[in-house]
Amino acid sequence: MAPRLSPSAFKERIAAGGPQGSYLLVGPDHALKDELTSLLAGSLDEGLRAFNLDRLHVADSRPEARGQVWMLADLARTHPVMAPWRLIIVHGVEKLVTALRKPEGARGEWDELGALEEMLGSRDDRAVVVFVAGGDLDRRVKAAQVLEHHATVVDCDPLADAGDAIAWIRAEAASEQIRIEPAAVRLLATLAGNDAARLRKEFERAALFASGEGIITEAAVREVTSGPGLLDPWAMINAIERGNPAAALRELALKLDHGEESLMILGQLGWYVRTRLHPGLVSRAVESLFRTDLALKTSRGDARVLLERLIVELSG
Repeated sequence: MAPRLSPSAFKERIAAGGPQGSYLLVGPDHALKDELTSLLAGSLDEGLRAFNLDRLHVADSRPEARGQVWMLADLARTHPVMAPWRLIIVHGVEKLVTALRKPEGARGEWDELGALEEMLGSRDDRAVVVFVAGGDLDRRVKAAQVLEHHATVVDCDPLADAGDAIAWIRAEAASEQIRIEPAAVRLLATLAGNDAARLRKEFERAALFASGEGIITEAAVREVTSGPGLLDPWAMINAIERGNPAAALRELALKLDHGEESLMILGQLGWYVRTRLHPGLVSRAVESLFRTDLALKTSRGDARVLLERLIVELSG
């Protein structure tokens, strides 16, 4: 199994001028992935960058995506121009994994999967190949297993818990040379939960709002996050789907505090049950939905408590 690197360790490796082999960038922080690939591209000699940098965007079409594997293998075998290595960045690797999934009933393996595995296992130091996942990889598919076995995985989700979020906020504020109140740090961390992309967005918005003052205050954070249009309407559903009831309950509180009707929230939860929930769990979830719907319409309890109970059930 290939080693794993934190984003900071990957940056150190780039700064040392020693990237080798292949890397797989995963996680929800797409801005961080862009930053890492930009750092790698920037480490190439500027005058020769056009000759030693290739970007491959995986096609949506399955046959075309499979064909791109051969293109990738050819690029990886191409000698760099007056440089120790060349860089190939593959965007949308989750589409590649899907394209290399073996159809039901098919025997043997795709030739393209073998080509990918051979390229990754060759240990050829002429090319550094960076696979960038724009979404979740289906780890049941052999192509995903091959990638994770051979490529060094860089997890671009540095927010395992609230403590990590607080550390990230303080580091970002220091890099932007802007002060931030401790209460503002805690509020930003609470609003984002463990959603790295949302945390980055909320921090950048607060920093822009407070740029003239030189300090991010708790009041500034509340100001820029107070409008309903600034909320992610799907954050609650996404948290439920991840099995994270704490984050889902925080999102519910934000919805209710911003005046969203309880029956509208229930409708969104109903959509999730109908379209996203595992079929084996739908029957029980529908019973919970009907029970909550009846209780809301007949005022048999506090709306917030009823919805909280339903969210905990769906998250479990």
